[in-house]
Amino acid sequence: MTASCPVCGCEQAESLLCHADTTALERELGDVAAIVADLDISLSKQARIGNAGQPGLARERTPINVGAMMAADVLGNTLTTWARDIGEIRLLGYEDSSRFAAAFLLNHVPEIRRHPAVVELVDEITDAIRQARRAVDRPADRIFVGPCMAENPDDEGRLVTCLEDLYARTNAAEVRCKVCATEHPVAERRAWLLEQARDRLFTVREAAQMMGDVGGIKVTEASIRGYIHRGRIAYHTGTVIRLGDLLTVVVNDGERKGAA
Repeated sequence: MTASCPVCGCEQAESLLCHADTTALERELGDVAAIVADLDISLSKQARIGNAGQPGLARERTPINVGAMMAADVLGNTLTTWARDIGEIRLLGYEDSSRFAAAFLLNHVPEIRRHPAVVELVDEITDAIRQARRAVDRPADRIFVGPCMAENPDDEGRLVTCLEDLYARTNAAEVRCKVCATEHPVAERRAWLLEQARDRLFTVREAAQMMGDVGGIKVTEASIRGYIHRGRIAYHTGTVIRLGDLLTVVVNDGERKGAA
């Protein structure tokens, strides 16, 4: 009986991951360190990825790169999950864990080739790396408003979730997915992004940017410091606050004003 590669279906002894697919995976894992460095640049807003024709560093004129933030989370979670599945590994923070997990996987290629879930492993890792690459190359003059997530029937009538990233013009009310053509209200997408970042920690300045540039909710740094001074929001680890705490206070204040 002829055995085959579980990923591409080519003839392969003992049904191991074939040489071509193994080489492709090794190449992707080998790029992780550089991709994480690019994500770090985008997250610290040092990259020149702002509006076309405007001078200055991105940290002076662009919002927090939410696409990079989410892609970093997906990449780190995916790599560390599969690294732990392969064997014992001690991981640190997201930046170190992504790199260490990729290096660990590269050192355990024989185990990967015969892993019973190698199809899922290859698919999830390559997809996470693809998303990370795209996150550091966002279109100019547009803002990231999250993945599409619309469910549409395929040729056989089965519902398939569209994962295409959406980028909207700054003042647009709606954005159309270029893959499935689903239209989304930008305000709803912005609210969704804020919800995804509830448990993240930001400085006061970053939190104000996140609320305004990403969520479209104007909250000044002075207002946030006022919440902290009055004990409505607490600092975490010294100088950062949890975005969800700020969201709760702002929403509650808005509801009280609306009822007045």
